[in-house]
Amino acid sequence: MLVWFEKHPRVTDAGIALAAFVLFGAADFVRDGAAGMLIDIVFALSLAFWRRMPGLGLAIAWVGALVQVATVDGLLLGDILILATVFATGLAENRVVRWAGLVSSVIGGGIAGARLVLFAPPTGDGAAIPTDPVSRGIYFVIASGVIAAALALFWALGVLVRNRRASAAARADRERDRILAEARLTQERERALLSREMHDLIGHALAVVIAQSDGARYAKATNPQAETTALETINRTARSALDDVHELLSVLREPGDATTAGIRTGDLDLLVDSVRQAGLEVTVQETGIRIPLTAAHDLTMFRVLQESLTNAIKHGGRGTAVTVSLDWGLNHVCFGVTTEEISGGHPQATGRISQPGQGLIGMRERMRLLDGTVEAGPRTDGSPGFRVDARLPYRGTGALQ
Repeated sequence: MLVWFEKHPRVTDAGIALAAFVLFGAADFVRDGAAGMLIDIVFALSLAFWRRMPGLGLAIAWVGALVQVATVDGLLLGDILILATVFATGLAENRVVRWAGLVSSVIGGGIAGARLVLFAPPTGDGAAIPTDPVSRGIYFVIASGVIAAALALFWALGVLVRNRRASAAARADRERDRILAEARLTQERERALLSREMHDLIGHALAVVIAQSDGARYAKATNPQAETTALETINRTARSALDDVHELLSVLREPGDATTAGIRTGDLDLLVDSVRQAGLEVTVQETGIRIPLTAAHDLTMFRVLQESLTNAIKHGGRGTAVTVSLDWGLNHVCFGVTTEEISGGHPQATGRISQPGQGLIGMRERMRLLDGTVEAGPRTDGSPGFRVDARLPYRGTGALQ
């Protein structure tokens, strides 16, 4: 029912005006006759416009008030409706209408005070209003002040309600903007995460495939079996990449932790084997006691190693010596990849990383999110090759058995 009234404001306002007229008009008719009831009709009509056109409602109320001053002695019960009209001007969005309501309160108070005190009809020796000019002046000031204050109070209440509504609307707008901004930020993060994951998954597999195909092509003349071995490695690597992509997409489709995509540092052996099959000589050096990591730390460490080894394939070529190092501490793990390239390696090998690519940017972003650091670049000891050194802090939960 309330929803219906909110959707039909004109009908609601007309009903309020009719109810006000029936209530106050009947009482004033009994006390003051038809004149009081007719004035109440005007006041009720002004109330019908309080929401849609408060300025028009104020003008109609003025007409009723002036007619009352000219025809009726004293106050009417219907004068209470003037308070509602003045309250509506305080709610108005139009600044002119709002100030007109305040000015009307002051002027109306003065007119009503003059009608009740200065121009009151004589009532004999027992009159409640004194006859001497000074006393009547004091009574006029008091009466006008009280009436004007009552009108101004309702006007101020309307302004207060309007300001509170505006403040609530502004807060709602800010909250909506904040939610939209967070949604856009979440979308950007998801895009960046998806981009990094696809780069790490597909980039490594393609690097192995390219290395195997190039190696088989150059070694076919001297070793016919190399082509078959390369095709087996390419098939296995492609299937593994396809499985990883399916797993990633399933995580994106279903709610859950995207960092638990089945990738663990325990898969390092498989990663190293794929690099060895691509023609690189890989050595793993691990010191300290391995600590179980969280899913986020585990995935970050694996992806950084995977990207480093992928770069070793792309930039080093077959025969490149690769050293994978892991140094487990109490509160951090230092790991990295160092390559030593040989002459006559991959035909397209550059031996250098000229500028940061998507892979290096992704490594740095992953490490930064976990307060880790990573440095990558050419070796500084004069040997051809490059190095990746990373440091990942964590809180250990105990050594792996």
